[in-house]
Amino acid sequence: MDLHLQDIVKALDGDCLCPGIHGEVHVQFIHTDSRQMTKGSLFIPLKGEKFDGHEFIPTVFDKGAIATLTEERSIRDSRLYTIYVKDTREALLKLANFYRNLFDIPVIGVTGSVGKTSTKEIIAAVLSAKYNVHKTEGNFNNEIGLPLTLFKLQKEHDVAVVEMGMNHFGEIHNLSIAANPQIAVITNIGTSHIEHLGSREGILKAKLEILDGLGKDGLLIVNGDNDLLSGAHTEPIQTIKYGLLEDHPYYAKNIIGEKNSTTADIFTPKDVYPITISALGEHMIYNTLAAVAIAESLGLSKNEILRGLASYQPTKMRMNIQTYDNGFTVIDDTYNASTDSMCAALKVLQDYPVSSRKVAVLGDMLELGDHAALLHEEVGKFAGSVQIDLICAVGPLAKYIYDGAKETCSPKKVIYYEKQEAFIKNIKDILHLGDTVLFKASRGMHFEEMVEAVRKVKRDE
Repeated sequence: MDLHLQDIVKALDGDCLCPGIHGEVHVQFIHTDSRQMTKGSLFIPLKGEKFDGHEFIPTVFDKGAIATLTEERSIRDSRLYTIYVKDTREALLKLANFYRNLFDIPVIGVTGSVGKTSTKEIIAAVLSAKYNVHKTEGNFNNEIGLPLTLFKLQKEHDVAVVEMGMNHFGEIHNLSIAANPQIAVITNIGTSHIEHLGSREGILKAKLEILDGLGKDGLLIVNGDNDLLSGAHTEPIQTIKYGLLEDHPYYAKNIIGEKNSTTADIFTPKDVYPITISALGEHMIYNTLAAVAIAESLGLSKNEILRGLASYQPTKMRMNIQTYDNGFTVIDDTYNASTDSMCAALKVLQDYPVSSRKVAVLGDMLELGDHAALLHEEVGKFAGSVQIDLICAVGPLAKYIYDGAKETCSPKKVIYYEKQEAFIKNIKDILHLGDTVLFKASRGMHFEEMVEAVRKVKRDE
């Protein structure tokens, strides 16, 4: 990054509180965390319910900052160029849009109730067969993370793939305006964040805010098998649908799950792709369909698309499969959870080709509000209906998974613990050496601690 400070002031319609900016002052980095300052940085202090970044303004000059934004009409550190704006959060998004538009490259925005990260990753993997791709790292998909992702764009990048998350109305709108995508993907409409959005119809409305920054010449790619997306009003935006139904222009057949991969035939208006991806589950084929549609729209050849798909690797705590030295095979899907992703993971466990016992350790799904009990019960009923050997529900809300599972399977196949500590204490009684164990819950449940406990079980136990 190399931005003139004068251009930043102009882009934000800000007011420099210093006597003036003399000469060319260059900003090399933009940070919102005072602990991450580097030489030539602009500091953007943010306010939250329990913090105020303005308090750290006096500390950033010694760490390399040359300028700061502020919502105050006073200067906290005269050594810094201090630029007044009405709202630093709005300024962060506005500055990200200014910087993004310095690059004449396609930006792809990805949102949806589940599958955002996996879809973003597989799109980036495919496009990397031809282009230098910049992508969202980790969970930088909100009104702070997305701007920071855009600020890392460099002149060598050919395309960017950015993830857009939300839990309230208006957030996807802000992210889409900032990123100004040429292509948008909506993976599905499920129940994630229903606590704040009221209904699945509310979630659809919030996800469709991605169109606000897309522009009339943009391309929208949606999961046509999803009941709400299939009938969503998206005109006049050009819309491509994908799924497993043959009436979609992009569809898949002959899906086969193997031990650590999935094969399928993908049909498009241009070609047929016999694909193999290093991930398990029918849901991953949906993500692959979106990636192939984007790749064709951006001019990749068949060989490039197949090579890109072959390079894909799942990210940490998302359907990662490991067999430990003690004999346990663990399917670690502990990054997040919703009703849709829970059911998808259970299908993967059911179809996983092993002769040993199959055990599902399922925990709380968060941010479901008044719908929590019912949705956990639905997951439990589904878990009880699939062909697995043991269901272990762990967590306060997981009691409803336990209750639901007992309705569709033998009570002997279901156990419940309110706390992880109890599961870990009884682990040698719950699990048998050689079991294949799925761990799935919302990130806030910290199920990775139980995964680690399984890894540490000794053979002689």
